[in-house]
Amino acid sequence: MNINAIKVTLVWAAVVASSAVQANPDAAPRWYATGSVGYSLLSDPSATYTPSGGSAARGKLKLGGGLMTGGSLGWYLRPDLRLEADYTYRSNELRSTTVAGLSAQQSDADYASVIITANLLKDFEGWSTSWARFKPYVGAGIGVAQEIDSDLTLGGVKREFSGNRAAWQLLAGVQWQYQSPWFAGVGLKYVNAGTPRLKGSSAGTGDLQATYKGLGVDVRLGYRF
Repeated sequence: MNINAIKVTLVWAAVVASSAVQANPDAAPRWYATGSVGYSLLSDPSATYTPSGGSAARGKLKLGGGLMTGGSLGWYLRPDLRLEADYTYRSNELRSTTVAGLSAQQSDADYASVIITANLLKDFEGWSTSWARFKPYVGAGIGVAQEIDSDLTLGGVKREFSGNRAAWQLLAGVQWQYQSPWFAGVGLKYVNAGTPRLKGSSAGTGDLQATYKGLGVDVRLGYRF
């Protein structure tokens, strides 16, 4: 992974949090942590494969759904505003490709990534029941898509293409807070990392450029402390 990119994202989050605390010296931030699991649905990427010393070939990567897991560490800047560091792993099945020279005919062909972002989220007053208080939220985040990679076959040989790129995401959902430190929720995530350049895993393989964007839905369990 690109450690420098992770450091930049974490430093950005720390600066934002520090500024918020200085602007609200009487605030009482409250930490929380979550774990999540869900379903990733990426758009079929437009792709360009450029072999070393050859002409570019263009087409599509045809994707299926896939697993989305992750977690976050957050801080309430005030009761309705929170900042969080978010980690998401996505892996979508790569079913086929129309890019000349490439093939998805292997058992573990996929299009995967690790996405690390700093998110700012706004909570809204919702409704309450006898067992929980429900609060809708919206948010946005910026960060980096780490180790975006795709496993494909080139000339009958399995090859991996990987790279990193800045990313942003939009979030919306509902959380329900139990009458205890525990809470749960369901949410949507839209992520966009533009068109990263993925380098081949071996010399002479060439580069693959493929768009990376799409939706995901997850359920999460969290704990406030």
